[in-house]
Amino acid sequence: MLPDLKLVIDPTSESAPVAEFADAMSALASGVVLVTCRVGERPWGMTVTAFASVSADPPTVLVSLGSEGTSARAITATQCFGVSILAAEQFAVARYGSAPGATKFLERFADSGRGASPAVAGALAHLDCELFETVEVADHTVLFGRVKAVRSSRAGTALLYHRRAYRTLVEPDRAQPSTGRNIRCLSS
Repeated sequence: MLPDLKLVIDPTSESAPVAEFADAMSALASGVVLVTCRVGERPWGMTVTAFASVSADPPTVLVSLGSEGTSARAITATQCFGVSILAAEQFAVARYGSAPGATKFLERFADSGRGASPAVAGALAHLDCELFETVEVADHTVLFGRVKAVRSSRAGTALLYHRRAYRTLVEPDRAQPSTGRNIRCLSS
């Protein structure tokens, strides 16, 4: 039997309780990225899980940041940002970039390479993005970026965030018998 579901058309008149919404969203495992920019010519980065690919042609991504935060203000002012996709062993970088109210200058984690935006050394991939649109939603700003350059590595596994904790992928046990099924992601 299906549970009773109710579609909320006008979110201003009735919204789900914040704690229940946050708990439900914690069930979604997300990749962990550091959104990077420059603050006073210094590399800055904030840990984010609200990140997604929007389009492959032209390459476009989105990230959602608190509107009043340093990162959102700096990106809006400079019109560019980066996204470093963190590797499983970069737990310390993720924690550093997620500390509430702390400064998040990245000198000790930044790659010395030249790019339009600061990159985290050892990240699985880094995207240099040009800001082309912003949308204000509640207390957040959704930033859309056109990806201008990509640096990536085929080695390593991603750091994940699930149920309010950092997690890593575990390789399936090769000794288990195959199910005979070939499963592929068919996104877009």
